[in-house]
Amino acid sequence: MLRYSLIENARAATASSISLLLMLIVWLPLTSLAIEPGRHFVFQQSSIIGDLQCPVKNKTNLTPPPTNKDILEPPDAEELDELGILTTRLGTAAKQTSTSTSDTTQSAPVVTRPGSARSQAMRVGIWGDSHLAAGSFSYELKRIFLAQGLKTRTQFIPFTMGRAGVNLPLRRHCMDKWKSDLAYVARNTGIPTGVGLNVLQGETEAYLWFDLRNESGEADVSSVELFFHQAPGNGSISISVDDGPENKISLDGAVGFGSLTIVANNPLSLLKIRVTEMPVQLNGMFLNYRHAPAATLDSFGIPGATVRAWQQLDPVYFSEYFKDRKYDLVMLEYGTNEGNAAPFDAAGYAKTLEQSLKNLRQVFPKSECLLIAPGDRGVLIPRSRKAKKSSKNKNAYAKKDKAGQKVKARDRVTYEYSAVDLLRFSAIHEKISTIQKDVGARYACKVWSMQTAMGGQGSSYAWLLANPALMSKDLTHFTIKGYQRLAQELASSLGWKNDLGSPGSVPPVEQTGGEGAPTQEPQPK
Repeated sequence: MLRYSLIENARAATASSISLLLMLIVWLPLTSLAIEPGRHFVFQQSSIIGDLQCPVKNKTNLTPPPTNKDILEPPDAEELDELGILTTRLGTAAKQTSTSTSDTTQSAPVVTRPGSARSQAMRVGIWGDSHLAAGSFSYELKRIFLAQGLKTRTQFIPFTMGRAGVNLPLRRHCMDKWKSDLAYVARNTGIPTGVGLNVLQGETEAYLWFDLRNESGEADVSSVELFFHQAPGNGSISISVDDGPENKISLDGAVGFGSLTIVANNPLSLLKIRVTEMPVQLNGMFLNYRHAPAATLDSFGIPGATVRAWQQLDPVYFSEYFKDRKYDLVMLEYGTNEGNAAPFDAAGYAKTLEQSLKNLRQVFPKSECLLIAPGDRGVLIPRSRKAKKSSKNKNAYAKKDKAGQKVKARDRVTYEYSAVDLLRFSAIHEKISTIQKDVGARYACKVWSMQTAMGGQGSSYAWLLANPALMSKDLTHFTIKGYQRLAQELASSLGWKNDLGSPGSVPPVEQTGGEGAPTQEPQPK
């Protein structure tokens, strides 16, 4: 890779040149340096590198949210059965275990599998919502590659940390005094957003620290490319590597995409960034490893996100991240949050998707494209809408106990809704999948539906009742095993060889969260 080659050439430079540069860094650690995009900075490292220790934050007394007395619950299995949701083809999986299979096969061949006859390592990028942000789906895809002897690495790190429901492939991170601006809620189009479709705006003394070592605690990152937005009057940041001296770098310059590459004499373990002067906008980073990965899988998930982020971004600006590192396959996993809008505007969604894919194709004109349509979603019922009444069955006392005495059937539970009510989101998600197929075809994007993989409309209830459960009790998100199951189904549909046994048999890699890491099973958004 060109950038990696440049780094190796820099390391092979004469000893006198390196010594002079290090002397400048040691004696002028806080000198403000103007930079040009792509410029390399060599940092001095400490001889003793310990674990990353996050500063202790002052605890804030938060007002507890008001208690919702009307608890929302999934419908009972008995009622679902009576309404015909579990007795039709839509719910047959309810009586199966999580390892059972049903007729959910989808044909969506996109690219040859990693490890096949390829001139270069395979590169895959996935953008999406909370289903992706939780991490389990991506980790399972990595396990599938690992089962083939291919250790897949993450190279792009979006700066989406600090948000509930986000789990990034970092050993540890610390942060404070940052505000995240999200592209999918931006008012204007053509925005200069980050690689994860968000940017971090830092206050003075805001800090962002990373432990870049791998899951074994080894330092194998040879350099880091830091992305930022450059503009006249921008502030500055101070950077240190492995607890070495800080170096102050100005981010002032002509308006546009900015980047700087951080290298040292040895692989990097700890990277610390501090805002010394506002304003500062950071857009993400890219990791170069000592050994090129056999395959790369970059995941960019934000809870609550919609495909609208791709409509709002500036495709020319966004293309800068991928100039020398195009993906073989790009996947967009959206639709759940679009379907949550009431009422769902099918025409409006199609228009947004059209412009989003137009921008995507400007960024990735030759990459294979796959749209991942949303999974099935159920409806939670307020407990107050449940009303018990005695059974009207004339054989209510037909059953007998061991002593031969007739036993009254238990009281029945009835609901104030119909099967149509319970399948409201199911129908919307199926419509979203249809729209994705129609619009996607115009931009050479295939579609793979999580809902179809689950079994169709109503399958969210079946997945909740499976043993073990594959669906979360919020009937929107999945359990870890559910995400693993979906990743397995996707890999099978793509034609990727899958020699794995049951999900969970191979430990996922790079799964440790950062400071205050959220659970992998996100809360509703």
